[in-house]
Amino acid sequence: MEITFGNSTFLLIFSLLLCMCSGCHGYMDEERDALLQIKDSINSPEGTAFSSWYGEDCCQWEGVQCNATTTRVSSIFFNYRRDPSLLENWYPNATLFAQFKDLEILHLPGNQIAGFTSPEASQSQAPSAGESARQLNRNASHLCWGKGALPSLYYLDLSGNNLQGFIPECLCDSLLLKQLILFDNHLHGKISPCLSNMTALQYLDLSNNQFSDSLPTFPFHNLPSIYTLILSSNKFRGKFSFSIFANLSRLSHLNISYNPYLELETECRTGFPSVKLTELILAGCNLRKVPRFLSSRNNLKTLDLSDNLLEGNIPSWLMHNATLQLWVRGNNLSGPFPKTFRNISSRLTSLDISSNSFYGPLLEDIHLIFPELIYLSASDNGFNGGIPPSFGRLERLQYLDLSGNKLHGEIPYLLTSNMSCLEYLALSGNQLHGEIQYLLTSNMSRLQYLYLHDNNLRGDALPRNLSFAKLRVIDLGNNDFTGNLLDSLSWSSLQSPALSQLRVLILWGNHLEGQIPHLLCQMRHLGILDLSGNNLSGHIPDCFDNITGSVFSDGQFPVLDLSSNRLTGSIPVQITQLKTLIVLNLSHNKLYGELSPELTKLTDLEVLDVSHNKLFGELCPELTNITFLEIFNVSFNNLSGTIPVGNQFDTFDASSYIGNPGLCGNPLSRKCGVVVEKPIKSNGNVLLSNMATTNNLLFPCILFLPVVNFVYLGGLIRTSF
Repeated sequence: MEITFGNSTFLLIFSLLLCMCSGCHGYMDEERDALLQIKDSINSPEGTAFSSWYGEDCCQWEGVQCNATTTRVSSIFFNYRRDPSLLENWYPNATLFAQFKDLEILHLPGNQIAGFTSPEASQSQAPSAGESARQLNRNASHLCWGKGALPSLYYLDLSGNNLQGFIPECLCDSLLLKQLILFDNHLHGKISPCLSNMTALQYLDLSNNQFSDSLPTFPFHNLPSIYTLILSSNKFRGKFSFSIFANLSRLSHLNISYNPYLELETECRTGFPSVKLTELILAGCNLRKVPRFLSSRNNLKTLDLSDNLLEGNIPSWLMHNATLQLWVRGNNLSGPFPKTFRNISSRLTSLDISSNSFYGPLLEDIHLIFPELIYLSASDNGFNGGIPPSFGRLERLQYLDLSGNKLHGEIPYLLTSNMSCLEYLALSGNQLHGEIQYLLTSNMSRLQYLYLHDNNLRGDALPRNLSFAKLRVIDLGNNDFTGNLLDSLSWSSLQSPALSQLRVLILWGNHLEGQIPHLLCQMRHLGILDLSGNNLSGHIPDCFDNITGSVFSDGQFPVLDLSSNRLTGSIPVQITQLKTLIVLNLSHNKLYGELSPELTKLTDLEVLDVSHNKLFGELCPELTNITFLEIFNVSFNNLSGTIPVGNQFDTFDASSYIGNPGLCGNPLSRKCGVVVEKPIKSNGNVLLSNMATTNNLLFPCILFLPVVNFVYLGGLIRTSF
């Protein structure tokens, strides 16, 4: 049969397609097998990561992305996949990743990686004296997937692991790498000089490690493409001049904060003019002066000089040269509230001057000098006087913290009536007075955090028409609030679910009265409830098991403090359903009944205080299963029996148990089960403690004891009703 040109072309194309498909299946099989081996390794010995992987097409698996054209694996996102309950570190085989020839992005953060096994490294190196072959293979320096094995890789993230030793030398083979992220490991020594060969590098983060080399010795000038350099929270040492970055014309973000052994040069005026920095973070660098070269930098967007040793006034030019964010908290700066040069309006959106020594009144015209502010923290200073109404004209403000000063007077109405963007308000630790009725019923619909504790505020703590859909924290502790919580919450619930997103409610140290309302149990996300030090009465609600939310994550209720009130009745067993409770304080009330064995369900409990009540019965031995207990106090009740021993209970002293006449055993001096011996007669007279006399006295007492108990318990029952 004659084969035409058209037929031959068809056969050629068909053969090529067949060949391509065959090759496709070949490398897909290789990559799938490599992924499955990595899965087995990351789960060793009993992990559950990637349980959703199924099917032949690995491109559809969780954490895997493929190139749409070649269908080869191009990105791996294995972020925090190793089960934290697996206490052992993970030592992945670096050469497995060499199977992904088109890999561009590799994310492996937070997987307890302490090193790598690499056959290539073990073949090229012999173990030194005192180092086994296993130790040699399991080291950060053996991140070797083979030279040229990953020619397309440009992004590598190994942060949040347990990498030891030096920066892997093999890593420098990845000459096309653009972003390298190694923060939050245990790397030490000096930065490997071979990194300077990675001329394509644009983003380098080595923060939160233990590097201790002299920083100027590294050839930063060999990284012409770098635009972000993060070296914070290490142990770099020696004198440091910013001139080492002079040739890095693309450098825009530099962070060398919290390197306490670095000695930064601050007197150089010229700095590095070719560098166009927009963000400079110098927090925690023991600076005693503001670097002088900053006076000629008017293109900085963010400047952080926090936690240094700066003194005196803030230079007025600093308010202009830092155009977006200025942070100087935690120094010893002083003087009046900072102003701009000639009161020219600043473009700052964030200003943090907290934890300094500023004094005097707050700015009356702050809305004119800092009209763009979104974030303002001036806490823990010495500001006095009232809060100017002009703060209410900062219409873009989302965060305001003026706590820990000497401010007095009332909270201005304008502060709340005109601040619809406000999410965080902290005025605690001042001398403010007056009511807050208008504050909590204003148009601050975005408010999430409210801190007004330690003032002299009065009136209703929770106004009757209170309804903030987004409010997460209310802290009004240690004020002069009065009223009845039941009335306030009942009124609010008629309009909408009261405080449905609330996580924290702190009202300790006020003068609140009445019963604890069951409506608190409708706050299903509540995680901290502190009503201590009030005049609350009645029974503890039996609905706390309805609360399913928490401060930290679903199902956690860390703190319940109802101490120092006038509560009666028994401790509701529903409290034991809050299985992740950390602090339970019901002391200094009038509670009675027995301590339920169900308390042993609270296995995360660290503080249990039920002292100064009227509890009776015995302490069940199973309480020793609460192994995290650090504070245990049942003193001044009517408990009896033997004190449990074992675990944490062996660490508590007698102060945890005193005031319970019926308790015995360590650490009390009163022993359990001691038989009273017949005393010795003296001069023919029978002592009052003579056994016969004692028996004669005890007999009618024993007959009378049930009557006493009946009357006593009857009195308690009447009291409770």
